[in-house]
Amino acid sequence: MNKLSLDWENCFGIKELKQDFKFDKGKIQLIYAPNGTMKTSFANTMKCIEIGKNKPSDRLNSSLVSKYEVKIDDNDISPQMIYVINGDDEIDSSAAFVNFLASKDLKDKYDAIYAKITKEKDALMTKLKTVSQSSDCEKELLETFSSKGKGNIFSILDDLYSQLTVPFSHYEFRYNDVFDKKGAVKGFVEKYKHDLQNYIAKYDDLLSQSTFYQKKNGHSFGTFQASQLCGSVEDESFFAVDHKIVLSNQEEISSTDALKQKIKEEQDKILNDKNLKKIFDSITKAIDKNADLRGFKSVIENHPEWIAEIVNYDDFKKKVWLGHLYFKDVKPFLDEYKKVFDENKSDLQSVITKAGEQKDKWKDIIELYESRFHVPFHVSIDNQEDIILKSEAAKLKFSYDDENGNAVDTEKDKLDLILSRGEKRAFIILQFIFDMESRKSTNQETLLVMDDISESFDYQNKYAIIEYIKDLSLDKNFCFLILTHNYDFYRTVSLRLDVRGENLWLVEKNEKRHIQFNKGEYTGNVFVNAFIGHDDDDKIFISMLPFVRNLIEYTEGESSDYLKLTSCLHQKNDTKSITITEVANIMEKFTQNKGIKHNKTLDKFYDLVMKTADAIVAAQNLNSIKIENKIVLSIAIRLLAEQYMHDAMIKAGKTENDFKTSSNQTGNWTRKYKEFCPNDSKASVIEEVNMMTPELIHLNSFMYEPLIDMSVNHLITLYSKCKDL
Repeated sequence: MNKLSLDWENCFGIKELKQDFKFDKGKIQLIYAPNGTMKTSFANTMKCIEIGKNKPSDRLNSSLVSKYEVKIDDNDISPQMIYVINGDDEIDSSAAFVNFLASKDLKDKYDAIYAKITKEKDALMTKLKTVSQSSDCEKELLETFSSKGKGNIFSILDDLYSQLTVPFSHYEFRYNDVFDKKGAVKGFVEKYKHDLQNYIAKYDDLLSQSTFYQKKNGHSFGTFQASQLCGSVEDESFFAVDHKIVLSNQEEISSTDALKQKIKEEQDKILNDKNLKKIFDSITKAIDKNADLRGFKSVIENHPEWIAEIVNYDDFKKKVWLGHLYFKDVKPFLDEYKKVFDENKSDLQSVITKAGEQKDKWKDIIELYESRFHVPFHVSIDNQEDIILKSEAAKLKFSYDDENGNAVDTEKDKLDLILSRGEKRAFIILQFIFDMESRKSTNQETLLVMDDISESFDYQNKYAIIEYIKDLSLDKNFCFLILTHNYDFYRTVSLRLDVRGENLWLVEKNEKRHIQFNKGEYTGNVFVNAFIGHDDDDKIFISMLPFVRNLIEYTEGESSDYLKLTSCLHQKNDTKSITITEVANIMEKFTQNKGIKHNKTLDKFYDLVMKTADAIVAAQNLNSIKIENKIVLSIAIRLLAEQYMHDAMIKAGKTENDFKTSSNQTGNWTRKYKEFCPNDSKASVIEEVNMMTPELIHLNSFMYEPLIDMSVNHLITLYSKCKDL
């Protein structure tokens, strides 16, 4: 991968995005995107292309046509090449485990055997679906016959086949009418079990009075046995040679039709009993209260004799599946599957046994994870053979150390209740590592889109994921788009992974929701790199002042220089009289012996601030990312707001003594302003000043993020409001 080209329109919150990324000078593209800019929309668009199920769209206006071209070296990207991770979504590593839990040779042998068996299994499931009318036969069989989540479709079919040595009755109904996914029928059976048992008791009593249906000497001849008998003589071969069936009352039956008629007469005699019908009507009346039971009602209306079976709900479900598998249309497919399975079973078991001995790779991955990431639990894999056989996600086993240092096993569900958000994200990273190591083992070219992957992490885990990204970047098959709104993460990745130049971006969204990628800045020592030596620019010169003031506070305390610069940021008695030369002489001490390039004049610093702020507002094609624009506007806004509050309180009858404060002047003045001028019409503007500007003026290594995140357009609007005061 040398070049990634994106051409998007109307993709979630992105109105338009057109950008090329080149990987010839580095595998990592690091993108800082302030909150609300495009990060989530970008990741969602990529996820849609990766999965292929949903198409990106504008959620506010579905009539807009979306465009989402993603090209690698001018060719459409394959969805398999894209991998999106955001640290919150659970990851299914099912395909990944198979790739490295066995050697390539064993995996190839396994795949060949597995393909043969799966072909016959799929043919069986197709026929079974037609007969049962189940929406997912394989899943239903697993849920019905697996014990505590153990077992797979192959072992279950093997076991069920051994049970089909005796006949099983075939129940014809739509499977989900009785065994519905919502559990409505099972709930009804449990709730009305008493009424159903009354029906069964009355039904059995009537059955015992029949001359046809009988119970004697511990043996029973009921409706099931009658249907089996009818099926046995259905082809007329029995009666064609003059055989007869003689009942216990000496009645003779000499044809299939006569037998069917006899069974129907006996059934009608029982089912038309007045007392039995009364019980049945009360049951169906209860069913009518629930729309989800309409299909079930139809089943028992057609076959009320099945109620005695249905009341034992889970056992009946098993009987139904055994009946389907024994059915004449299905059994030949089951026989063919069993034949192929038996022919390959020993070879398959041999592969699985050998694969079970190859544990080094996944152990290495878990050791890497536990050595780098700080989490309060230990992880191991509990079902390696099942992973290979079923191609499903591993069952990870968890433990924690008790107060004596002993490992205590626990369940992931219990861990979820006590883990912090960051710790849960760290577990997702384990699944992510499995996926990445799998892709490495198969040489899968991958464009990895990372959406704030370290959010909620403590510093140890944040550094751990950065180091793992570094490891992955050494693999020729991986390229990265790392998106973040966390300035510290942005700067740390840039420094640790040496991301610079054309691979570093700051993103903005204009008023038309068009996404613009600007050259990345503000990594490393921002004060030194962005300010020192560039102060011939008025904006840079002014922006240096807050940082220098902080440095003086840390080194000298509230010295005369500190107080002088404070007067440049707050309305004091001398604010409007301080000259540019006075400010420059103070700042010169903190420029690493590079001096001050700005002209030293007797012009007033206050006037320079206001003139520069006006120039920013009037500028055409203003670079909205540059922090010097935001610092200058913030200082100007603060000075104008304090001037207004001072004048408003003086008009309200206050004196200069009321303005004295030892710290946090803007906050204290705002509190007094609200108290002394409660009905002032401009109060909302002062509130905006307090909300938007404090952190933008007091700079340190952690405070660049609000500067970068803050929209310069919001500050321009607020500055205009303050001038109008």
